[in-house]
Amino acid sequence: MRKYFFVGLALVLVLALMVIAYGAYLNDRGESQITLRMEERRVELVGVKADRRELHPLIKFSAVNLYANRVADAVALTEGRIIEAYAAVNGYVHKGDLLFRLENDNIALSIQEAEAGILSAEAELARATNNFDRYSKLRMAEAASPQQYDEAKAAYVAAQGKLKAAVAKRDMLLVNKARCEVRSPIDGTVRIIYRQPGTYVPSGTSLALIGNYNEMYFSHQVSDNRVQRLQQGQEAEFVFPGKEFKNLENMAGESAPDQVFHAVLMEISPPLSEPGAARTLLWKLDNPLGLLTPQTYGTAYLRLGVRADALCVPLSAMTDKTRQAVFVYRDGQLERKAVTTGRDDGEYIEVLSGLEPGEIVIISGTDHLQDGMKANVTLRGEQDGR
Repeated sequence: MRKYFFVGLALVLVLALMVIAYGAYLNDRGESQITLRMEERRVELVGVKADRRELHPLIKFSAVNLYANRVADAVALTEGRIIEAYAAVNGYVHKGDLLFRLENDNIALSIQEAEAGILSAEAELARATNNFDRYSKLRMAEAASPQQYDEAKAAYVAAQGKLKAAVAKRDMLLVNKARCEVRSPIDGTVRIIYRQPGTYVPSGTSLALIGNYNEMYFSHQVSDNRVQRLQQGQEAEFVFPGKEFKNLENMAGESAPDQVFHAVLMEISPPLSEPGAARTLLWKLDNPLGLLTPQTYGTAYLRLGVRADALCVPLSAMTDKTRQAVFVYRDGQLERKAVTTGRDDGEYIEVLSGLEPGEIVIISGTDHLQDGMKANVTLRGEQDGR
C-alpha cells in the first residue's frame, strides 16, 4: 500500500510542476506579445511642414495704459462762483482762450474801496504838495523855521507813499478780478469739465482738463532677448478691438470694427548698447481723430512690421509654454527636438534654430507624446481629403 501511495504522490507532484511550467510559458508568451504589439502600435497624428513665410509679429497686451504728454488743468486762481462756462467736452481750444468766468462780490467791493482810497490819497497828496511848496518858498525867504520845512516835506513824502500803496492795492485787486476769467493754459482738446456754472470754487480748484491727444504714449517692459531685434524709430501698428470704443457702436448696438493706429518706437531703456535683463519700450501712437483717450484699455495687440522669409511653424507645434521644443516626424518615429523661437503672429511662430525647412512637426496631441514613439502622420489639409 505504501508503494502505491508514493507513486500517486509522485504523479501529483509531476502534474503540478507541469501546470506551473505551462502557466509560466503562457505568461511569458503573453508579455512578449503585448510588448510586440506595443512596439508595433502607432498613434495617429497631424503634422505640418516647417516652411518659410512672411510673418507679422504680434504682441498681445491684457491691459494698455495710454497717456498724453501734454496735459494741463485749467485752474481757478481765485475763489468765486462760476457764472459762465465757455468750454465744451471734446472741444478744441487755444492757449489763452476764455473757458470760465467767475464772480466774486468781495473783489468788486474791494476795488470800489480801493478807488475811493486812491481819491483820498490823491487829495491828501495835493494838500501836502501845496503845503510843501509854500514852506519851501518861506524857507528860502527865511520866513519859516527848519522844523516847519522838515514837517511839510515829511508830510509830502508820506502822502506820496500813501498814494502808491493805494494804487498798488487797487492794482492787486484788478489782478484778482482778471483771475475771475479762467483761460486755457495750452492748446488742446477739453477732455473733462470738473465744475459747472453755479458752483462756488475756492482758489486752486481744477475746472477742466485740457490736453493734446493727437499723440498718445504707452510703455511696457520686455525681457532682453525679446527686444534685441527692435530699434528706435521702428514702426508698428496698435490694434484695439472695436468693443473698446462704445461711442462708435451703430444704432443696433453692434461693436465697431477693430481700430488700427500707427505707432513708432520712441525709446528703449536702457539702450541696447548697455547690459540689462529687461528693457522698457516707449511707443508713440498717432491719434488724429481723437478716438483714443488717456485711460486703461482692456485688450490691445501690437503688430510689428513684416518679417519676410522667416522659417515658421504653427504655435500648436510647441510642446509647452516655454516654446523651446517640437516633435519632428522622421522614418515613422517621433523625435523631440529643441528649438530657438522668435516672435509670433498669434498663429505662427518664428523658428530661429533647431529646424530645417521641410521637416514635419506634429501639431496635434503633443501633450502626451514621447521621444521615439511610432506614429502615422497626416499632413494638415490632407486629412479632409482622405
